[in-house]
Amino acid sequence: MTFHQSAAQQVTISGNDSEYAGCVISFYAIDNYFCTSEIILGESTVATNGAFTVHIPCRDARLIYSRLGVFHVRFVIEPGFSYEVKLPPRIDKTPGEAESLFFEEVKVYMNILSVNDKKGQKVDPAKELNFLIYRFDEVFNPLYDRLAVDAVMKRPVTRLDSIINAFRKGLSSTGNRYSDYYTFYRSGLLYYAAQRGGVRYISNEYFANKPLLYDNEAYMELFNTTYDRYFMYFGRGNDAIYETINRQGSFSGLKRLLAQDGTFPSDSLCELVILKNIYDEFYADRFSRGALLHLLDSAKVHTKIERHRQLAGEIRSKITKLLRGFEPPDFSLYNQDSALVSLQHYKGKYLYLMFCTTQNYVCLNQYELLEKLYKEHEKWLQIVVVSVDERLSDMRYFREKSGYRWDFLHFANDPDILKKYDIRTFPTNFLIDPEGKLVWSPAPDADDQLERKLWQELNSKGVWQEYIRKGLIYVPNEVDRHFNLDF
Repeated sequence: MTFHQSAAQQVTISGNDSEYAGCVISFYAIDNYFCTSEIILGESTVATNGAFTVHIPCRDARLIYSRLGVFHVRFVIEPGFSYEVKLPPRIDKTPGEAESLFFEEVKVYMNILSVNDKKGQKVDPAKELNFLIYRFDEVFNPLYDRLAVDAVMKRPVTRLDSIINAFRKGLSSTGNRYSDYYTFYRSGLLYYAAQRGGVRYISNEYFANKPLLYDNEAYMELFNTTYDRYFMYFGRGNDAIYETINRQGSFSGLKRLLAQDGTFPSDSLCELVILKNIYDEFYADRFSRGALLHLLDSAKVHTKIERHRQLAGEIRSKITKLLRGFEPPDFSLYNQDSALVSLQHYKGKYLYLMFCTTQNYVCLNQYELLEKLYKEHEKWLQIVVVSVDERLSDMRYFREKSGYRWDFLHFANDPDILKKYDIRTFPTNFLIDPEGKLVWSPAPDADDQLERKLWQELNSKGVWQEYIRKGLIYVPNEVDRHFNLDF
């Protein structure tokens, strides 16, 4: 198998559905299968008559998807092709579903009405890539499920290699590179369904001397399954990995160490496994976080593969974005006055950043406590609420009616902000220092003890007395001005 990255060609997706008139249709793709970060490829507002057209630059065939109400609609596009599609029936999320961080969209295949290739010729539906994938999955899924059930029930699976080889031989080449890769790497998952086949076998059979397919979902699914917790797997028989990572922090040294067991015939595959495991191990507490960050920095300097340099940077940004002492993700959101503001706008003072809604009972109670805190400490403390209400007008009405004076920002201009800040429940809060770096991640809820906790933080930073001298903080008589209290 050879792999060459081609120049980007335009993909056109069009359709007509009056149910979606006025809606914005956006298409996304996974840009990093380690962090599952996504990028927006293109979007279009559906006209009043239902017509829409989206143009997407595309280098190689890849899976894309769109979020349409309760549906997560997916299909694979090919460079230079044109697709006429039929959208699923419009079913908007209820306010509760839209607010819920745990609501799962229904995954469906896009209904493709017709496809023209890059020469403008109509593609035979029986040879169209999405049909080939769908037909493969119809055969693959029952076999995968049967092997998985047999493994769980501890039923003997005889002649597993023969079963898989027969399955693969029945998949004649379609002449489509993406389809052939898809069927090849999906078949590798059958070994895991049967709980058979070790890392070395799968690595030699499916990854050794093969191209790295960063954007192929089937390749990356098998890759992530095969090399899951590989550092720990390697360390069971070789404690040197802990020494190499925690003390030396050498990317080149780690590659040399992992190469000793013969699993990786190429530097490129070894590097990709290292990058995946740095991300996976960062929150597992088996390795020093500082050492893992140093490895990422070392990877960016020493790798000769541009995609790996990019991945190292993305992973570092992902794992440090909510760590104390690092800058949190920036945003650009509309406030109650319809002014577009960013996180940089609030530098210079401490910032208590809250993610909430104007309808949540817990949030409503905490707003009252925050109002008292803000009145007493607005000289050095800012409060900002990122509202996840359905409409900006609802947020604006609530602020006007309540009389709260701090900023409310509406999330809609940057809906991915909830992912960036890993928001799983409301309220979720953060404290950011005047230089724009995280102090508390997450921060305590707004309760009767929050003020004292803030004073403790100022004292630990050595600015408590300075703020008092400048008149930024009013300290009641019952509080020791020298901060000799057991808070």
